[in-house]
Amino acid sequence: MATKSSRMKRALAGILSCATLISSLSLTSTAVSAEETTDTSAGQSEESTTTDSSVSGITITGMEGKYSTYYNSHKDAVKPKKEITVYATDYKEGTIDGTSFVNSGSSSMTAEEAAKIIPSVEEIKEKSGDGYNGLKSFLEENTDLKTDHYSTIKWKNDKLTLTYEFNVEETGIYNLEAIYYPIEGKETKNTVLDIGLRIDGEYPFTATQDLTLDRYWKDEGEITRDNKDNDLRPGQVTYDCWIKYPIKDKEGLYNEPYYFYLEKGTHTLTLEGIRTYGVFHSFTFKNYDELVSYDSIKPTDEQLQNTPALSSKNEELGTNTIFLQAEEALYKTASTLYATYDRTTYMTSPNHPTKQRYNTIGQATWNKSTQAVTYNFKVENDGYYRFSFKSRQNQMRGFFSNRRIYIDGKVPCKEFDDVQFIYSPDWYNLTPQDAEGNDMYVYLTAGEEHTLTLEAIPGSIGEVMQRLDDLVLELNQYYRRILMITGPDPDEYKDYFVEKKIPGIQDAFQRIVDSLRAEKASIESLTKKGSEAAALETMCIYLERCINKPEDIPVMASSIKDSISSVSAWMRDYRGQPLELDYIEIATCHEDFASPYGNFFSELAFGFNAFIGSFFEDYTNLSDASATSLDVWVSLARDQATVVKNLVDNKFNSNPDYNGTQASINLVQGSVLEATLAGKGPEIALFIGGDFPIQLAARGLLVDMTQFKDYEAVTKRFAEDAMTLYEYNDGTSTGVYGLPVSQTFPMLFYRTDVLEELGFENPPETWDELTDMLPTLQRKYLDVGLILPQNISSNTFDSGNTFIMLMLQTGQDIYNEDLYTTDYNSIKTSDIKGLNLTNFMTQDSIRVFEQWTKFYTVFSFDQTFDAFSRFRTGEMPLVVQPYTFYNQLSVAAPEIKGLWDFTLVPGTKQADGTINHAANSAGSGAVIFNKVSNQAAAWDFVKWFTSTDIQVDYGKQIEALMGPMGRFDTANVEALEQLPWSTAEYEKISAQQSYLKEVPIIPASYAVTRHINNAFRMVVNDAGNPRYTLMSYNDQIKSEIVRKYQELSSVKK
Repeated sequence: MATKSSRMKRALAGILSCATLISSLSLTSTAVSAEETTDTSAGQSEESTTTDSSVSGITITGMEGKYSTYYNSHKDAVKPKKEITVYATDYKEGTIDGTSFVNSGSSSMTAEEAAKIIPSVEEIKEKSGDGYNGLKSFLEENTDLKTDHYSTIKWKNDKLTLTYEFNVEETGIYNLEAIYYPIEGKETKNTVLDIGLRIDGEYPFTATQDLTLDRYWKDEGEITRDNKDNDLRPGQVTYDCWIKYPIKDKEGLYNEPYYFYLEKGTHTLTLEGIRTYGVFHSFTFKNYDELVSYDSIKPTDEQLQNTPALSSKNEELGTNTIFLQAEEALYKTASTLYATYDRTTYMTSPNHPTKQRYNTIGQATWNKSTQAVTYNFKVENDGYYRFSFKSRQNQMRGFFSNRRIYIDGKVPCKEFDDVQFIYSPDWYNLTPQDAEGNDMYVYLTAGEEHTLTLEAIPGSIGEVMQRLDDLVLELNQYYRRILMITGPDPDEYKDYFVEKKIPGIQDAFQRIVDSLRAEKASIESLTKKGSEAAALETMCIYLERCINKPEDIPVMASSIKDSISSVSAWMRDYRGQPLELDYIEIATCHEDFASPYGNFFSELAFGFNAFIGSFFEDYTNLSDASATSLDVWVSLARDQATVVKNLVDNKFNSNPDYNGTQASINLVQGSVLEATLAGKGPEIALFIGGDFPIQLAARGLLVDMTQFKDYEAVTKRFAEDAMTLYEYNDGTSTGVYGLPVSQTFPMLFYRTDVLEELGFENPPETWDELTDMLPTLQRKYLDVGLILPQNISSNTFDSGNTFIMLMLQTGQDIYNEDLYTTDYNSIKTSDIKGLNLTNFMTQDSIRVFEQWTKFYTVFSFDQTFDAFSRFRTGEMPLVVQPYTFYNQLSVAAPEIKGLWDFTLVPGTKQADGTINHAANSAGSGAVIFNKVSNQAAAWDFVKWFTSTDIQVDYGKQIEALMGPMGRFDTANVEALEQLPWSTAEYEKISAQQSYLKEVPIIPASYAVTRHINNAFRMVVNDAGNPRYTLMSYNDQIKSEIVRKYQELSSVKK
């Protein structure tokens, strides 16, 4: 029931509504017309109590495509036992890049037909000699498939689509199991294997648009040590083998594989290439057998005692157990599952107080559902064995980390299907036990190699996360509907009647509150604590206020949004399954496992030695330097710099092509410019960005790379205009003082679901189309995000700066040729005003400047915003961001997977009807300092590091280290194509790259960017006249350019 104040507020709203109505009757048709063309953000009258059809009877978009919706619709269907196998070679038809073909059978296919298909899909017989032998034994030993069909297809094209027909005898739900052999190496660029799947021409649920299949990884070699006695972590390479993989969720929500509902009759299965390169044998619809309980396989005491004791003693622990170092896995399902190190205790094996020892696996990298690590081992005798894992889970306080344990590829019983590793800041031993607390044993045979696999699964928290995931999606859309009515800054004295414009919102909020409280109770029953899900209770409090006082919904909207972000962050952190392992022991009932705990005095001595040693260890010098080695500084974090160091050691220092030239890699400490001026700088620097190369070149500190004979050939590796960022004209000649290493550039990201909801089929191709969309967007209080520098002292124009893009798209250069021909030493202060150094005063430039500022003065674009969070919620369905924004969205926003895409930045239509999507880029490069004694050797090094093969190696190793979030933005065009982008993604990125046009960097670039930004803020914030403001600041730009060139002239003298 409304309070007295709320009734008064609503009465006042009614009076205002009447006044508005009377006022509106006096408006002329001309005024109405003007409103339609100019007032795009007001929308409908907030006081109106009529239902807004756009928000009435709210339908949660995206929910219909979620697997939870699909599964809940069919979960009560039977699970038939009869299997349905679709062999990869039995496709009915297919398409290659839009061109259709029919499989008429290899025996009747003409040579011409085969020639068209082979570049994309090739049939391989059982003994083809292509390296995929062993299929027959794999099928017989590792699958339940009874077949004599051993032919396969080799999928070689991301644009390939194959369609199959199959018959279903019994309606029900089925899992889907694929048998395939991923291909890696020179044949493919992909470090992942993704495929799209349709049944009867439709995606069953959104996740099937892009299914990631497992591929296996292993260490490239053993852990070795450098000449400073630190361990060297081996790189990650693919482990090639046949794989049997049940199609399943990788987002940490479901413990079981996906289920697919099939009715009795004939169906089609269509497979679509995405990042697809591999050999496929079959796809089988089936249902797996229920796991038995441990009681049904539990050995008797007599059987345990009859298993002979182990005779060999492991030296590492001094016990008689079988010992497996956790970091020495046979293979892993993720390249990020590399060896890690722990130096907190002397009890990790191996260890050293000051030297780096890779002695564990996991830490924060083993936390995603379905990530698995496999070990191999043998036992001395037939009998029953148990397992102990020295482990630590110190990241999710109050929660378990769950692992499914396979022995020889199968889960022995229900109890091994979900083994829980408790939270603890310290190392401890975990031995899987039954409900009575007794160790569980598994029967193993002697003489053969066994495998032990630990797979991360969601466990009990998974079901909670499933439901919370749906609730967050629903809350996000309710928030967006509220925003469409009230705007981002609602008037606290108005009643917007949200509960009438969104019928049923209070009931929906009550249902969500009840669900959140139920999930909170479920979480607390798991954790035995009440604080781990506090974010859910906070959300309930906010929603209850909206239920009890609906007039407060507008002012509570921002709190709801913040709470949604908190719940999403909590879910992201706690849907993970972090675990770290030190070692594994295998024993019979006769052996004891080693204790994970040390004694006080040994721990004290270890800590003391580590403290003293820290004063003598140089952690910045990654390589030993000799008098003749090249001194290379790297501006990266330690892990990335270590990747560079390993590449240099393995592929440059030991390469006979470089005549014994050696390079020493060091982390940068302090500024390169200041260090060089002080005589302590490097000979080569990598990943130097911004205006540093030009500032160094202007002071005569760098080598001009155009002097080398093969310079022109080397530049072909990069985008056409990429070298502009490293060119410096000193008034006499133009030199190039760096080679690009990384390069990022803008693209337009858009929410497909939001645009579709608003009636837009495609994102805007031009700025005019974007402007035409704004009335519809802003009527719903949705925003567009453009790149705007937040730091007014930025030294160069940001990649994707809107003003620069508009200038470039209209064919305008930033600087005039007079910039390079003026004799600055002869310029007097009174002469500056007459100089023509920039092109900011042309009519086209002023028009472009006005167009830029109009986005903020007329359309009220936000100057500061969190692009990720607002794109994620849908408040900002169009954002211009660096193309690497894709990486962040893919990893950190799984709930909107399939609801967004990206394309070229808006362009400007040209006179001939084409669209110019020009944009500028940013990045970092490799530079050579004049102090180097052997310039030819230094040139060989930067050529080597920027070469295609090395850039691909570096990119793959960085992604193996950091996961997809760390995908490298290489400047090498060929290397970019070979990184793990799908063909469709790469084509968009490459298309935008082809439009790149760079803004030259000059010693006074800092003044140019600063004053352009100041001019922008003067117009937007202080209502300055665009023409006169730009003119005023252009004079200041010219003054600073003259001053800087005069200063540099005196420095050179």
